Amino acid sequence: MNVLLTGITGFIGSHLAPKLNERGDKVYALLRHSPRMVEIPKYVTSINGDLIDIHSLKKAIREAQPEVIIHTAGMTPVRYSFENPFIYAETNYLGTMNLVHAALDYPRLEKFIHASTAEVYKPKMDIKETDELFGSTPYGVSKVAGDYYVQIAGKCFGLPYIILRPTNTYGRKTERGYFIEKVVNQMLSGNKIVLDGNPAVYRDFMYVDDHVNGYLKSTEYKGNQEIFNLSTNRPITIGNTVKLAKEKLNWDGEIFFEGSPRPYDPEALCLNSAKANEKMNWKAEVSLEDGVKKVADYWRGK
Repeated sequence: MNVLLTGITGFIGSHLAPKLNERGDKVYALLRHSPRMVEIPKYVTSINGDLIDIHSLKKAIREAQPEVIIHTAGMTPVRYSFENPFIYAETNYLGTMNLVHAALDYPRLEKFIHASTAEVYKPKMDIKETDELFGSTPYGVSKVAGDYYVQIAGKCFGLPYIILRPTNTYGRKTERGYFIEKVVNQMLSGNKIVLDGNPAVYRDFMYVDDHVNGYLKSTEYKGNQEIFNLSTNRPITIGNTVKLAKEKLNWDGEIFFEGSPRPYDPEALCLNSAKANEKMNWKAEVSLEDGVKKVADYWRGK
C-alpha cells in the first residue's frame, strides 16, 4: 500500500521507513526545505511540505495517494518545550490540525495513525487509555491538544484514526543525550557518571524495535477510531535502570545523581498496554537487559 510518513528524519520515522519498505509498501515522506542535508533512502519518494502549510499538505496527499498516513513528525524533547512553548504548540497541535484537514479531503484514506506519547496522561502507575489526560509540560499540553483534535475529527468528520501512545523509547543511533543512551555513553567513556533528577522515579523503557512494530501492527489492525498504549508493562526506577546498565556493561565506576528534582520528572509515568496486547496482537519483545546490551554494542562500535 501507499504510506505517507511524516517525520522520516526523526528517531521513530527513520527506523519505521525501512520496515515499511521491507513489507512491500510504497513509502512517501513529507520533507520541509532545510539547509541541513539529510540522506533519505532511495526507496523513499520525498515530497516537499510543511505541517504549518495546509496547502502543501493537500498537495503532498494528492501526490502520494496514500491508503495510510503515519504522523510521527513533531517537536519532542520535553526539556526544550519550557523555553519554546509556542513552537511546540504550532508544530504539535496546529501542524496536526492541518494534516488532519488535508487528510479529510482525500476519500481513499483508510487509516490516519497519529503518534502520541505517555506525556499526555496525568502521571501515575498502570495508566490505561481511558485514564485522565493532563499534560504536565508544554510538550505534553501540545500533544494532548493534538490527540483531542484527532478524536474530534473522528467523531465529527469520520477520520479513520488510530492514536498510539508509547512509553519512553530508547535505541537512538545519532543522539547521546537521552537517558539510556546518556548512561551507556558515560559508562563507555569514563569511570564516573553524573545524572540529573531523582533515582526513585518509575519509568517503563521500551526498545525502538518494539515501538516500530507497534506502528506496523496498527496499519494491519482492522478497526479504526482507537487509542492504544505501547509499553513493556515492566516499570523500573531510574536508579535500578542505571544499576542494570552497570551490570550489563560490567562497569565498576561511580554513579552520582545531582541537583533537585526537575519539574517534568513525576514520581511515576508507566503505561498499561493490555489493550494493544489483546486487540492488535502486539507485545514488547525486547527485555531491558537485552536492549541495554544492544545500545552498548552499537555505541561501543562508534
